[in-house]
Amino acid sequence: MERIGTLVVAPTTERKAEPDRFREALRGAAGAAASGVASSVALAAPFVPGGPVLAGAVRAAAAPALASAARASTGPAAGAAAGAAGAGAAADAGGDVLEATRVLQQQAQTFNLQYLQLQEAMQRESREFTSVTNVMKVKHDSAKAAINNIH
Repeated sequence: MERIGTLVVAPTTERKAEPDRFREALRGAAGAAASGVASSVALAAPFVPGGPVLAGAVRAAAAPALASAARASTGPAAGAAAGAAGAGAAADAGGDVLEATRVLQQQAQTFNLQYLQLQEAMQRESREFTSVTNVMKVKHDSAKAAINNIH
């Protein structure tokens, strides 16, 4: 076997890529998707029970994405007003989503703990059953051998 030579680490260099271009592209795509969803819901609103309320909720939730897309395409000054309008509704919706996520995680932990306890109980019962059947088999074999030795 050959030994591995010494490892040489090159010094770090400054980043030369433009990090903002990708961010702007993502913001534009998110804004376009949010706009498409909001317009689709607005079209379907007259035909769905509670549609206008749903359309308003989707429009309020899509406002931050649209504001980000506007900032990415026209600069920070143009998107600031639109972002401020939807920020309050988005913060409330985001808080509700986070709280619902926490509740679901707690329920999942509870269910996982119950499942683990069930698995342990099943394993314990399986070990007890195996022990009892082994003892019964030994007793049966001993009795059978004793009966066979009589004749």
